[in-house]
Amino acid sequence: MQKLATAGLIALLCLLLVWNGSAAEALKPDSEGYIRDWVMLAPIAVPEGSEAIFQEQIKDEAALRPKAGDQVKIRGKELRWQNITASTNYFDFNAILKTVNDHAAGYMVTYIECETEKPDVIMAVASNDEGRIYLNGVDIYLFSEPRPLMLDADRGRVTLKQGVNVVVFKVINEQNSWQGAMRLLDKTGAPLKGVKIKLSP
Repeated sequence: MQKLATAGLIALLCLLLVWNGSAAEALKPDSEGYIRDWVMLAPIAVPEGSEAIFQEQIKDEAALRPKAGDQVKIRGKELRWQNITASTNYFDFNAILKTVNDHAAGYMVTYIECETEKPDVIMAVASNDEGRIYLNGVDIYLFSEPRPLMLDADRGRVTLKQGVNVVVFKVINEQNSWQGAMRLLDKTGAPLKGVKIKLSP
């Protein structure tokens, strides 16, 4: 009986190890290259108008390295970073928060892990409304006008370094829908292979 119990325990441990390994492997861009796994902080109230995209809502926002559970106090309000997985190829702040948030800022952060340096990566992005992106602390993208979401609206080439690359994506909502999207393609336009997504530094 004891041998059977021990064998059962070993089998259970093996199953858990396999499940944990599968869960870790599942964190990668989807089949079209869209990133669906992010660490989110929202909503942050901002003044009406599009100037908020030019202003830091969090001190040193380009250098953010959050993980789920980290707390931030902004203008007297406590907010907590949380892991999210978008149900489609774009993320929707209002759907995740289950509230409509006009004149608000939100941050999405993801960690892209590469075994080797990857030059000439095409980063295709979209935002509703204004969007700003920092890659490894460098300000690489800014769209400063209200607009609806149009997937792959803007594209640019970036180099992903070997190791962990940090993407900070800030989206400002004027009114109604509040969304964003990002995908990674290789220089031929095919979904980028050989990258993993992490949710902590």
